[in-house]
Amino acid sequence: MLIAFGLALAGWAGYDWMQSTQTVESIEEEAEASEPAPEPEPEPEPEPVQEEEESEPDPTKSFEFEKGDEIASLEIPSIDSRFEVFWGTDDATLDQGVGMYVSDEWTETPNVQKHTVLSGHRDTVFTEMGDVEEGDVMQVEFDGWIYEYEIDDIWITDADDRTVIVEKDEPVLTVTTCYPFDYIGAAPDRYIMQGELVDLYEK
Repeated sequence: MLIAFGLALAGWAGYDWMQSTQTVESIEEEAEASEPAPEPEPEPEPEPVQEEEESEPDPTKSFEFEKGDEIASLEIPSIDSRFEVFWGTDDATLDQGVGMYVSDEWTETPNVQKHTVLSGHRDTVFTEMGDVEEGDVMQVEFDGWIYEYEIDDIWITDADDRTVIVEKDEPVLTVTTCYPFDYIGAAPDRYIMQGELVDLYEK
């Protein structure tokens, strides 16, 4: 009888211990469930993208060229021609190729974006100039920039006409050569092509 009572007492004690253990585990689980979930760390804000500033040629930049220096190039895609451009329009320079006429009063280098004037002999560099038409493009490469002009006027004038080389407030390219193209000797007229700047980009 005593043995049976002891076994019953031991069984009850074991049952009571198991119940208390389960109760503790249940309380711990409820506590864990009631704890708020940790807030996710905020994602770092993306760094603002810095837009590259559009660069422009420096209109105040001056150049110390000597007469006859190669300084630029002139390309006319419609006649598949590219010409070297030299500083000056004296006879010796024009014997080299196309010359850039720059004066303190009326004309400038392309970076100033005013009136740029190029001249060349009809019987050496500008032999196909008569095939160029209004709407064609002339591209001048100068000091790391490409200046693209669209021809909007072509005309013939007297060789002594001084109204061609004048000051302009807008970027304009004027190309001149002697005319008639097949004339032998000093031609009496000048063939003029003029275009406004329509595009500008770094080479």
